[in-house]
Amino acid sequence: DALKLDRASNKQTSHEPTLLIISGLGCGADSPTDVSSGGSLALRREMLLEYLTQPKIGNGASFCRMIVAGGGVASPNQLERGNGEISNGGKTTKGNSHDDSGKSKSVNAARSSKLAESLRDLDIFFSEVLSSGIPVDYIPGWHDPTNANWPQRPIHSCLLPHSCSFVDLFGRSTNPFEGILSVGDDENANMRVLGSDGLNIADLRRFLAMSSSSKIEQNNNVTNGDSTSVEGTSSMDALHQTFRYGHMAPTGPDSLPTFPSSESDPFVMQTRPGIYFAGNCEKFETRLVDVNGDEVDEVDEANAMAVEGEQPVTRLVCVPRFAESGEVVLVKLNTLECEVVSFCDVRA
Repeated sequence: DALKLDRASNKQTSHEPTLLIISGLGCGADSPTDVSSGGSLALRREMLLEYLTQPKIGNGASFCRMIVAGGGVASPNQLERGNGEISNGGKTTKGNSHDDSGKSKSVNAARSSKLAESLRDLDIFFSEVLSSGIPVDYIPGWHDPTNANWPQRPIHSCLLPHSCSFVDLFGRSTNPFEGILSVGDDENANMRVLGSDGLNIADLRRFLAMSSSSKIEQNNNVTNGDSTSVEGTSSMDALHQTFRYGHMAPTGPDSLPTFPSSESDPFVMQTRPGIYFAGNCEKFETRLVDVNGDEVDEVDEANAMAVEGEQPVTRLVCVPRFAESGEVVLVKLNTLECEVVSFCDVRA
């Protein structure tokens, strides 16, 4: 097999501090596309590791941090497909209560075993990245072993023991994530980063698509209720809308499970970030906007760090699932230039 690494950018990578954002590592099982094409997700993760740890392969990029936006372990459905011990989607066949109980316990034990194996793979991958000196922040996702309601608590340290031994480099973050990164040697040059695993964006898209479909049907006097021909809202448009709203989870708690809060709303954007991202999207998308949410030209990137406090411009980023696309996103902190790097294993 021949290995291929594609860089989708027309700008040369320099040694300025670069943030790498990835989501959907999917440890524990190959993605459905790998099963059909014969690819290997483990091989692509190994290629990513070499890209991070070997400067010649990474084209000299200076990675200041890696943020993993959810999806570290494969979904339960993928784990079941990858385990021959679990059949029929985990359903038990009819029989006496004693047999059904035994089969249910067997299925649960197999699922727990696969989840533990997935977490071990994720822990080993993180520890190899951390051993090269690159800090890692891990944002839990929908299928991770933590609470379901937003904001999600950090994953427990006992589940990632090797990674947590790097106490100064590994960050067990909440979902949503917020952090401040230093840019260069200037103490006042900081970049505020805000993002999530993308569940809030996926949930908002359902309502935006429904609203758009209803509006079109009303204007055209359509009464058959068929809205399949209406194109839904993209992940980038939904992410952009939340930035305009100044609220990360506008659909909670109605459809997005969130903890009740009587004193303050933790999902309100108090200040505008410099980088605002969502993980586990279908494809890579990016957009540059000002504090009002209006799209600006790329030529304004040079003024990204011109003023202190609230960022004058914000880089919006939709991060694709690595397990399906093999893509990671790079953002240069000095200029907010953004590019995507693709890792492919291609059969000769």
